[in-house]
Amino acid sequence: MLKKLKVWAAATRVETLIASVSPMIIGTFLASKEVKINFLVLALTFLYGICLHIGTNLSNDYFDYLKGVDTDDRIAPFSTIQANLTSLKQIKIAFSLFFLFAFFIGLFLIIQGGIITASLFVFPIIFGYYYTAGKKPLGYIGLGEILVLIFFGPYACLGTYYLQTLKISYLPIIASLGPGFLSVAILVVNNLRDIDVDRVADKITLAVRFGKKFAKIEYIASLTLAFLVPFIYFMLLKKPYILAANVFIFFAPFKLIYNFKNPALLNDGIKKTVLLLIIYTVVFSAALYFV
Repeated sequence: MLKKLKVWAAATRVETLIASVSPMIIGTFLASKEVKINFLVLALTFLYGICLHIGTNLSNDYFDYLKGVDTDDRIAPFSTIQANLTSLKQIKIAFSLFFLFAFFIGLFLIIQGGIITASLFVFPIIFGYYYTAGKKPLGYIGLGEILVLIFFGPYACLGTYYLQTLKISYLPIIASLGPGFLSVAILVVNNLRDIDVDRVADKITLAVRFGKKFAKIEYIASLTLAFLVPFIYFMLLKKPYILAANVFIFFAPFKLIYNFKNPALLNDGIKKTVLLLIIYTVVFSAALYFV
């Protein structure tokens, strides 16, 4: 039983779920400043986000494998399909179920949030599926960064905030750009590591289209923009003394990303950038709580 759980933890890539959880946590803290949190709605919101993210991860592995992206030349850890730990059929059933769970949870949340909520919960499922599915997958034509920024930033944070407060505000949008840009940075390192394999498979990420130097600059730009978010947010609130929220930048693996020789080293770069996102979420949320 424990062995099967480890296999499915690897298949779902649970370590990446912080990308969807982070903006929801920030949205929760922002909402708590204005209303009493409805914990049933909050639990369903988080469950929706996690199911959607897992479904997307599983479908990405499924379609990447079918399209020949995941080969024996893969530098990233092998998917469970490649390692013969799960079958294509099992992964297809799994991602279908997780998308279905997300859809039905979304229906319950629409009852809470009304018609505006419908767009917040239908579009992510569609984009999550077609990120790697279809004749022209969105992730294969250079749209990965913009989709990650939107859905792991404003969409998740504002959606969580709205379901609690039932109102739209610019503050969750600004606050969410921090985790959004950090999630983009994670994707950039992933694409930089896989640039040669993706090029052969005709997966035209921005790294493939514009080259390694561009991807390195993109990484630095993403972290710099994330770094600016706490400044902008707290300056708007006229509370500039809460600027320690961007301390995360001091843990950034700039040297590793910019000077790597062996692409396999970028697996460590991804882990360190995920750690940045965790640090950012904890410190920024604490700052929001005490403001």
